[in-house]
This record gives sequence, C-alpha cells and structure tokens, in this order.
Amino acid sequence: MRHSIPALLALAVLTSSPMARAQSTDILLNCSTCHTVNTTGGTAGRGIYPNLNGQPARYIERQLNAFRDGLREHRQMSLTATALGQGAGAMARLYADAPTPHLEFRVPSGAHETALDLVNEGDWSRGLPPCASCHALDPEDDRARTAPRVHGQPEAYLGQQLRAYADGTRKSDPMGRMRAFSEVLSPDEISALARYYAAWETPPAESPRQDTEAEND
Repeated sequence: MRHSIPALLALAVLTSSPMARAQSTDILLNCSTCHTVNTTGGTAGRGIYPNLNGQPARYIERQLNAFRDGLREHRQMSLTATALGQGAGAMARLYADAPTPHLEFRVPSGAHETALDLVNEGDWSRGLPPCASCHALDPEDDRARTAPRVHGQPEAYLGQQLRAYADGTRKSDPMGRMRAFSEVLSPDEISALARYYAAWETPPAESPRQDTEAEND
C-alpha cells in the first residue's frame, strides 16, 4: 500500500507522542475506516459519517479538540482525538489536502422549497441568517474557510448534528452561533435542511467500457 507524503508526515507526528505510541500504526491510521481519503474525491462513510476530504484544516482540528475536551459527544472520536494529541493538526491537514468531492445537485429543486428559503434567504424574523453565508459550496470561498462544507454530507449525520446543536449536546460552535440558530428551527426544518444538503452527490463514475464507446462514436 502506497502512502502520500502528507500521510507519512502525519504518521510521523502521530507516533511521536507517548499516547500515540501505545496504539498500533493500524489503529492510528484507522480514521480511513469511516472517513475515507481517496484519489477520486468521492463520498464515504456508509451514509452516517461525514466526508472530511477538502474540509478546512482549522475546522477539522477544532472539532478534534472538541471531541477531546468533551464539547462533542462520541466515544470513538473522543478516544481517537485523545490518542492523536499534538497530532490533531497534522491529521487535519492530511484531510484538508485530500481531493474535494465534485458534487452535483441530484434531486429536482422543487422538492426543497423550505430548505432553499433557509439556505438562500434565512429568516431574519427569528435571527436566522442564510445558511449559505457561512456554508458555501465552493471550498475556495473565504466564507467557508472556517466553516465546514455541508453539501454532500449524509442526511442522517446532518440531522443528528443540527439536533445536537439544538439540544446543547454539541458545543463546538464559535460563540454558540449554531446552537442559537438550530434551537429555533422546527424538527421539519431540520429534516428539510439535512435532506437538501444530502441531495448534493458525487456523480457515478463512468466505466472504462463507456469511455471507449464514447471515443468510437
């Protein structure tokens, strides 16, 4: 199995801490079991884990620290973040440098009126700015450099995280902004937003045979 230079550098940092040395190399690199780093930028995680490829490094590192410090609740991630120790930044950069998924909207827009209103317009009567003001699709957009890309993330994961913000069990948001926004969303609005963002998908890759046939046309 070939490792990229960033992956090898990350491993070197991870294995330098005493806590990391207590873990095997396989376990340290086991992040890819749920959060796949691949060369195509495709989605991963069996529909329940977030895709970290191309996410802002500062965001990923902040979330690892949140799991370690109890601001987010997930036993496996808390153990992993603690084991990473000072290697959290290196792991964050590894995923930030991974290929960003190419996403396309795969569901007719007519099925997402509620979500589109919140994404594009917000609801200022409830203090809700447009979701797009922070969560832009283009990862190069400055608005999205400290906020995660939520387009293309699993529907179940997105709904779970919005509900965790709403009930206060996830406290990793700067200045409590996501908690304030989520707690005024209705359950139906949370479901609508999760469904909309999950509708951005990686197009299925064409097979070599299809490519050959296209060249012969």
